[in-house]
Amino acid sequence: MPARCVTHDRRRRTPVFSQVSAYRLAGSHAYPITIRRRVQFDRRHAFSCSAVGHFAEVLMLLFCFCVTAAMVLVLRSEPLRREREAAGPAVLWVIGFLCVSTIGIGGLAIFRLVKMWRTASSGVFTSEV
Repeated sequence: MPARCVTHDRRRRTPVFSQVSAYRLAGSHAYPITIRRRVQFDRRHAFSCSAVGHFAEVLMLLFCFCVTAAMVLVLRSEPLRREREAAGPAVLWVIGFLCVSTIGIGGLAIFRLVKMWRTASSGVFTSEV
């Protein structure tokens, strides 16, 4: 099996296969084997401690997105109009930059957490073609 097809899970030190093709030799014939990962919704995979932990982290980040959106709505409200005008445009630019960077970095974190959840809640299946 080529080394570039196999990555290692840093925490478990076990190989992680996304989709790899290999061959099994029986006698003098080579039979192709396909190795795939699929999400399994059982106690050992999708409901394991690490998979549930990754899912909880995704929910916390989504909550942070909601809080950020609520902060923007509060800052744009009419009762805070005088404070916005007194603070000047520089403060609004800083707050806007912080909101955009929070959404960008949070989106990247959610993407990585979903990938880690899929790895934690997947099983390895082999099949001969």
